[in-house]
Amino acid sequence: MEYILHKKSNCKRIKIRVVKGVVCVSAPLNVSKREIDDFVKEQSAWIKNQLSKYTLSKENDLISLLGKKYRLHYTNQRVCYVKGDDLYLYPDQTLIQKFLKQNTKKYIDLRFEFFCEQLHIHNISLQYGFYKSKWGSCTPSKHKICFNVNLIFMPLEFVDAIILHELAHLFHFNHSKDFYNLLCTWMPNYRQVLKENKRNPIPNLY
Repeated sequence: MEYILHKKSNCKRIKIRVVKGVVCVSAPLNVSKREIDDFVKEQSAWIKNQLSKYTLSKENDLISLLGKKYRLHYTNQRVCYVKGDDLYLYPDQTLIQKFLKQNTKKYIDLRFEFFCEQLHIHNISLQYGFYKSKWGSCTPSKHKICFNVNLIFMPLEFVDAIILHELAHLFHFNHSKDFYNLLCTWMPNYRQVLKENKRNPIPNLY
């Protein structure tokens, strides 16, 4: 089994991590390659289980961006772009993340402005990032709302639901009954939209 080895002076025992489909092994400086190989072999069942959870998107996969499906192609040009029904990506994490962030921001900025006009909300700054466990966050005291760039992979109605969710926090800081009453006044099918998209997978593009 292939793995990336890091020998460290401050490492007391052999450790294995699986990061984005790559097996990474950390080991003390005095541990032999044979000992490491034996340990990796002993942990092979666990490693295979972890690897099975990560599948990199491949050529010709269908990728959903802002409610539309595109055919994925990896290109040797240092650029990421959409042309017709095709999505072209250069296999570089920084470039792909930049492309996703630009397109997410472009769409959400417009939808956010639309909802703010409808709800008479003003002077809110937006930030975008890649988050593992949240779609967005709101800091009323700083008049700031953050959105997860991965929203680009979700249906448009779900994106609207998240925008309204964060806007509702400007009026109610926690997830109280009043919070959900307000949110469902704005979007009556809010709970149904979240339920339908709860298990939507996020593609692994890099």
